[in-house]
Amino acid sequence: MTLEEKVAQLMQGDISNWLNTTTSGETKAGQFYVGYPVPRGTGTERAQKYLGIPALAQTEASTRRSRMRAPGNPERVYELAKAVARESLALGVNHLVVDLARELRCDARLAGEIGHAFVKGLQGHGVAAAVKHFAGAGTPEGGLNTAPLLITEIRKKKWGYKYHAKCEICNAHGVCEPGVMGAVTMYALTAGNHVEMGGGSFNYRTIPELIAAGSVTLTPQSHGSLSPSARWVSLRIHFLSAPESQWTKRIHSAEAVALARKVDAESIVLLENNGVLPLNKKKLKRIAVVGPMADGFMNYGDYVAKGSMWRGVTPFAGIKSALEGTGAKFTYAKRLRALPVAAARAAEVAVVIVGTWSRDQYELWAGLNATTGEHVDVESLKLVGAQAPLLNAVLEANPNTIVVFSSGKPITEPWISSAASALVQQFYPLSVSFPHDVGTSPSFYDYLKGGRPIDAGAIFDNGTLVFGHQYVLNTPKPLCPFCFGRSYTTVSLSDVAVDKTNVTASDTITVSVTVTNTGKLAGAEVVQVYETDQVASVVVPNMELKGFKTVFLKAGERKKVRVEIDVGGLGVFNVRSKYVVEKGQFVVKVGQHDSGNIQGTASFWVVEAQLPDTLGFVPERSVESANTA
Repeated sequence: MTLEEKVAQLMQGDISNWLNTTTSGETKAGQFYVGYPVPRGTGTERAQKYLGIPALAQTEASTRRSRMRAPGNPERVYELAKAVARESLALGVNHLVVDLARELRCDARLAGEIGHAFVKGLQGHGVAAAVKHFAGAGTPEGGLNTAPLLITEIRKKKWGYKYHAKCEICNAHGVCEPGVMGAVTMYALTAGNHVEMGGGSFNYRTIPELIAAGSVTLTPQSHGSLSPSARWVSLRIHFLSAPESQWTKRIHSAEAVALARKVDAESIVLLENNGVLPLNKKKLKRIAVVGPMADGFMNYGDYVAKGSMWRGVTPFAGIKSALEGTGAKFTYAKRLRALPVAAARAAEVAVVIVGTWSRDQYELWAGLNATTGEHVDVESLKLVGAQAPLLNAVLEANPNTIVVFSSGKPITEPWISSAASALVQQFYPLSVSFPHDVGTSPSFYDYLKGGRPIDAGAIFDNGTLVFGHQYVLNTPKPLCPFCFGRSYTTVSLSDVAVDKTNVTASDTITVSVTVTNTGKLAGAEVVQVYETDQVASVVVPNMELKGFKTVFLKAGERKKVRVEIDVGGLGVFNVRSKYVVEKGQFVVKVGQHDSGNIQGTASFWVVEAQLPDTLGFVPERSVESANTA
């Protein structure tokens, strides 16, 4: 191997451009990312044979069209990850990604549990997993990729993380002017970065020049013999071996399709319902389906793979299929003209599907438009274009109107919640909070304790103004809070208790609650367990999610649910930035935190403080690769 070929092992590039085995002057890499279909013979198979070094082929496309954040059901995510691993390996992809960027509207505990289940599902079935972004997201302006504090001192030395770190696409390069590319590369390498996606200044041409000048020294100890990929062999990552006749059978199997459908169904959220849902298909005779997201393309939400919108079952096609054989008549109308209003007026029920749309970055670069997704920022979270006027016209024509948000981000249109007979979110589940307006975002439940009560303002439909303090004519409270969702049945929670009242940091407590389906239909409930630290040495959140469990109940059924809480996870970083579990009272709250819908509480006391040197705090869950931001 030439020095350039060795250094290329520190690169990860687009597989369609970065694999060149004949011309040394062209770009090349030792790892590859795949975002769209690539023939195996010229893609992943060729990459595995190149130089005789096992290659990592990474993609994020395998899960782009899956609603991955099924709340309260990590087991389902684990099963989905197994299916994703099986199909990925069939395509020659052996390296996937879990993005755990901290988004204020999300919950760290929920994201961590779902991410943990996904990683287990991948790595337990022969596919590597990388967690991104470490200590940041997107392009960092602070130069995190050139700073050894996070990458080496904390990640490697303090946490004992022994696997390689990868810089996001061109992010090291993005902190400098082109004239100082060599300096940035030198700092990024010595800070602990092993691989960079995409190249930029950190590339197979610049690094040999730095080595020749004596500015950089790469050793097996620092950069794994210039071949991080070789380390993955010991992790039993699977590489291509099966002939094409076998691996094609693993793609889009009936079992995988059924599982994906189940995950999607569990991820649909009912936000409002004035009795129109569920529909009785035996009695329904005429239905109007309206809106730009209803047919013609499949709107998968956010961050979609190239060409995916032309595959799948559209809402209109799905409704027709569900009502097949019932004799019901259908009308589909897309735009704001006379037809949608007339169709809605003539129908028993109108379904209006509006929202946002996404495109792959290659389509965006080609000049096509989108309102959500990678590289897409907006100044408003309201419906764009003629969607709101269309919806208004249909609502006036038919009071039995069901509105479906098909979107990759929250939609802030509070008036729809009160005007529609039902409102459904075809989105990730309510693992995020929806603000009333973009001006009151981010909206999140685990805000820090403070001495001031919420004093909100409002503008009423009749023009009345109510002035508040935090937001003079608006509210910091979310329109749809974290984990909010309505049901076709009713559920009560009672008999909340803890099995211990005096504990130490090494203990585990069990929270028990009786869950009763008090309605007439079967249903599932996500039992949410929150915790509040009554008095702490530093400011802490007013409450935090500490556990959850999904339970399915028949009408009238009652079950006892138990959720375990690790007391060692209730600590804080004190004024000296040391992680400690402090003495004092902790209150467990069970229910939905929004609108005071906590249906039971219990208390316990930590009677023995645990200091950092005795706590031995180490992240108990690790994965074998990390993407820095």
